[in-house]
Amino acid sequence: MQDAKKKPQNTAKAPEQKEKETAEQEPKAEQPAAQKEPPKPEKKQEPPKTEQAQGEKKEAAAENAPKEKPAAKAEADAKDKNAAESKKPVAKPRLTMVTIEESRWTRCKNKLSSLGWKKWAAIAAVFIVLVGGGLGTYLAFGTTAVMQRSDRDAKENIYMTVKSGTTASEISERLTQLGVIDSRFRFWWLMKLQGDAGKFKTGTYAFKPHMDEQAVLDKLVAGDTTIVKFTIPEGFGVREIAKRLADEGLVDEQDFLEKAKTYAPYDYMKKLPNERYAAEGYLFPDTYEIQSDVTPELIMKMMTQDFDSRLTPAMRQQAASMGLSIHDLVTLASLVEKEARYDEDRPIIAQVFLKRLQMGMPLQSDTTLQYLMAGPKENVSIADTKIDSPYNTYQHEGLPPGPIASPGMKAINAVLHPAATDYLYFVADHDGHNHYAKTYEEHLAIVEQVR
Repeated sequence: MQDAKKKPQNTAKAPEQKEKETAEQEPKAEQPAAQKEPPKPEKKQEPPKTEQAQGEKKEAAAENAPKEKPAAKAEADAKDKNAAESKKPVAKPRLTMVTIEESRWTRCKNKLSSLGWKKWAAIAAVFIVLVGGGLGTYLAFGTTAVMQRSDRDAKENIYMTVKSGTTASEISERLTQLGVIDSRFRFWWLMKLQGDAGKFKTGTYAFKPHMDEQAVLDKLVAGDTTIVKFTIPEGFGVREIAKRLADEGLVDEQDFLEKAKTYAPYDYMKKLPNERYAAEGYLFPDTYEIQSDVTPELIMKMMTQDFDSRLTPAMRQQAASMGLSIHDLVTLASLVEKEARYDEDRPIIAQVFLKRLQMGMPLQSDTTLQYLMAGPKENVSIADTKIDSPYNTYQHEGLPPGPIASPGMKAINAVLHPAATDYLYFVADHDGHNHYAKTYEEHLAIVEQVR
């Protein structure tokens, strides 16, 4: 009500003071259209109800306004005409369309919000199938790259251990990496659609390559665990053992290697300076079975216990009589294991190494160079013999810092009971048979023949 007492702003010349006071006293709601006073500011905020009312208001304003020059008046008329054209009823259907679209969107949104999560998952799955799966895989996992799978025999067991707290995504990824399932994506969606993601039982499972995703899921939910069985061949080093166990799904390769650096439950396994792995040479090659959860420590414990139990008191006494510690025995036996392919060669090669040690002659074993390389090499080069490492028996006299592989009992016994010969040199032919010589000249001649 305080707005009614405000004075209107004049857009024309000021009228007589008396007429102005009279106009201020009259209520605005009752002011006639023909009144010469200009419309109140409040009236300008109200949209005209009809075009006729707009015309009448303009005529009233024109009567009160001062006379304009012809050019200015023509310009004003043009502006009024353009404004009138812009307010034609063309916008009314547009407003009606917006209202209709909003109404449809509201109905659609309400229907979608009423769907349960399983229907949502089904809709999403259909959509992903329609677009080829690539986009859906990217949205779900952040990549469309195909996981690398191991090339395995169809009858080979693949082990995987599920630990407490392992997520569904981690399980599906691991199964794909091991080659158990072909599609991480399909397995993941099966878990979600059936609500089985949190129902997996902990333990170690045995799978086959390229299994049906539903069969794998049923096995995990039922808790169909198994006894783990694996075999480590003679001559495997820590790196080969870690890879074999990782390929079978039993351990993480890098985790196993890291723990092997310091694992030494027996005094004779104590890691020496420059030695790569304390467990090297003591993980006895054999076939093992595990009935509980598999860990790197558990596997190494089983293998080192096996070695310690096989090293009888008589064998330990024989090594001591030869001036060899258990560490020396295993180190020398590992060289014999890697050099000899056939049983008849082991005692002779052991004798060559022992005689060289007695003479202070470098062992010059290619196997110690192979140990320093990323992978096996059929023939080492002159450049390889110059590798700067304590394991390089071409550059350093005596034994390397530690074993280079896990020797079998035949290699260990070959060191404890070497052949009685005078050989100082040997070289293997392409079939793996070794040829021996007493002098370097004889050795060079043999090399020319067999290589």
